[in-house]
Amino acid sequence: MNEIRLGLLFSLTGVTSITEQGQYQAARFAIDQFLKHVNKRIKLNVMVCDIRSDPDECAKQAELLAKFGVKVFIGCYTSACRKALLPILERYDALLLYPTLYEGLEAHPNVFYTGEVPNQQILTLLRYMIPHFGRKVYLIGTDYIYPHYTNRQIYEFISQLDGEVVGESYVSFGQSQFNEIVKDILSRKPNAIFSTLVGENIKYFYRCYYDMGLDPAEMPIFSPITSEIEIKAMGEKYAAGHYGCGSYFQSLPSEENHKFIKEFRTFTGKDSVISSVMMNTYIGVRLLLEAIHRTNGDTRRQIFQYLRGRTFQAPSGVFKVDPNNLHLSRQVFIGRANQLGQFELVWASEKEIEANPFFKYQAETPKPLPWKAITNIWKEHSGDILIVLNDKSEVLFASTRAEKLLNVSVGNKVAIETLQKEFNVSVDQVIQHHQPLRVLLGHSVSTQSLEMKKVKNREKIYRFHIIQTKNATYQQTLKLAEVAAGNDANVLILGETGTGKEVMARAIHENSERRDKPFVAVNTGAIPKELIASELFGYVEGAFTGAKKGGAKGKFEQANGGTLFLDEIGEMPLELQVHLLRAIAQKTITRLGDDRERKVNVRIISATNRNLKEEIAYKHTFRADLYYRLNVITLKIPPLRDRKEDIPHLVMEILADLYNQYHKGPVQISSAAVHKLQLHSWPGNIRELKNVIELAFFLAYREKEVRPEHIYFDMEGIENLAAVPKNTTFKLKELEKETIERVLQESSSVCEAAKKLGISRSTLYRRIQQFNIKKQ
Repeated sequence: MNEIRLGLLFSLTGVTSITEQGQYQAARFAIDQFLKHVNKRIKLNVMVCDIRSDPDECAKQAELLAKFGVKVFIGCYTSACRKALLPILERYDALLLYPTLYEGLEAHPNVFYTGEVPNQQILTLLRYMIPHFGRKVYLIGTDYIYPHYTNRQIYEFISQLDGEVVGESYVSFGQSQFNEIVKDILSRKPNAIFSTLVGENIKYFYRCYYDMGLDPAEMPIFSPITSEIEIKAMGEKYAAGHYGCGSYFQSLPSEENHKFIKEFRTFTGKDSVISSVMMNTYIGVRLLLEAIHRTNGDTRRQIFQYLRGRTFQAPSGVFKVDPNNLHLSRQVFIGRANQLGQFELVWASEKEIEANPFFKYQAETPKPLPWKAITNIWKEHSGDILIVLNDKSEVLFASTRAEKLLNVSVGNKVAIETLQKEFNVSVDQVIQHHQPLRVLLGHSVSTQSLEMKKVKNREKIYRFHIIQTKNATYQQTLKLAEVAAGNDANVLILGETGTGKEVMARAIHENSERRDKPFVAVNTGAIPKELIASELFGYVEGAFTGAKKGGAKGKFEQANGGTLFLDEIGEMPLELQVHLLRAIAQKTITRLGDDRERKVNVRIISATNRNLKEEIAYKHTFRADLYYRLNVITLKIPPLRDRKEDIPHLVMEILADLYNQYHKGPVQISSAAVHKLQLHSWPGNIRELKNVIELAFFLAYREKEVRPEHIYFDMEGIENLAAVPKNTTFKLKELEKETIERVLQESSSVCEAAKKLGISRSTLYRRIQQFNIKKQ
């Protein structure tokens, strides 16, 4: 097995380091335990980054690791860090093990979630809290994504449990003063406090509660976050009498748990406490490593395919991976903290609770609010932007400023994300707990500044799967591609040779509901005319001379349930187009030499560099009826010469790929070299760019960056190659030798090494002899 690179992203410093240091230790312990018990040798390269409780730092560190070949990440405690990482995961087709309880409302295809979701933890706490202490609840949380989104769901849960939220407060990360908030809590007389505070906030709030002489028996704090590790950090006496909830407590009395604690403390060398999020980390890492070991690889698709439906026996019970949303079902416990900093069990679920990240109570009939009178006054007297939406995102009200600057009006549908992304307007979002209304409030901005933001936004990168662009025209194409991924309509991709049509097709497939089924690509222009029918539809034994015994499936059957990509569709012979039309229309195929029809369920994505309308109208080489079957959604990929603003980030991606392949060479390019690239017309598009950059990479192979003198276009300037250092050829040969030596070391046989290098076994033997490489 090749070296597997893991990226650990934990805040070893920062305001949430209290919790994340424990998660980091749990991850290292899981890796150590796995390597001790696995029979087959696995080479793991574990790279650790301190993300310092900062989403921007998290994204920055992850991008650096991804460029150096890391495909598997573990960590990101806060939801803000997780969400900052999602574009990186999509761009590099990497995966994240996210081991922390979170707000739900997400099932990203690149994330494996091992923490609790609200229907497992929040609802469980509320169902215990209200009957035992009373219906009035005060909410307090740290001011970031998880508490806000969780509290929106708490409003819905509590209303159904006949409870009432009597107050709500949020504090910034690290805030240490809580006296005024505690006074506010006392004035509102709740029966209990529900806390979604994190990190240092937990310590200071519990201490303030204690110092002001409040009694947990009368008004306890319930928290899904506060665990043994936070209690140890704040001091055991401050948490005594308050409640926590999770799928693990260190105090669980099983023999398996006692053994686990002993082994963990031996590993860390100290009397460590263990929390639920640490156990979630341990379970996730063990499952992840088992998947890598069993599938012999680190690709997201292989790992997730293996994980779906798997179970894991942990010290606190059995955990099962949901095959649909990659969350864990689990037993859940509620405990009351004692003077020793441990939780005494007060409730346990009878069986595992399934994870439902999109769990939602049915809302009661909403009571009318007098919002119309308020907004009418606002419309007349305020220069700010105000929009009121219903639960279908339809505009119920828009202030004069909003109508003028954002071009919205009553009855229109509005996407909050679009307003934030396209116009960069500061928006405060409020969801009333008993009303399906959303209020968007943007502070007053001038028309000129808003237009400037629009112009500036045109330079932002738009991403779809691993494709990204700054070009406005291509951004529209990518947005349409996202629409295509959300349905099953046939797609026709138009673009010059080398623009990345297959990459686009794969991106649509990977973002569709067919992502776990096959993606089969066929270049119809590269198949001999007489073989196209058998390639597409298959054949039975004896269908023709040389037909193999038992026959063979064609590409349609191979792609059944998934996507069939027909590249260079304009090259297909006219006489075979009728058979393709029939297969698409009737969803059946007949193998060559057979008369039995076979049902197929295939989504067709086709591509061409030809003008099919001209082929139909003037040359009569393409059927009009087939064209309209294929062309439900048309995506036009612009040539590289029309989107030269994308060249810098494309070059960086190519350099990163080359570095990952050879483990040496430049990973940067000078601005002068970029300028030279942008002056070129790129008749070969991205394919040509890759070739040019690959040559430049080798020419600059011992340098830190690619410079203009390393860049050559085809034979242009070939006479100037004399300026290239004479030992460049030897450098390239040296690089080739080092690469072969490394791959041979990583492989169990010469045959396996040849496959990895993409050359024949005989060629590899010649290279071994040529470079005098000693076989291991």
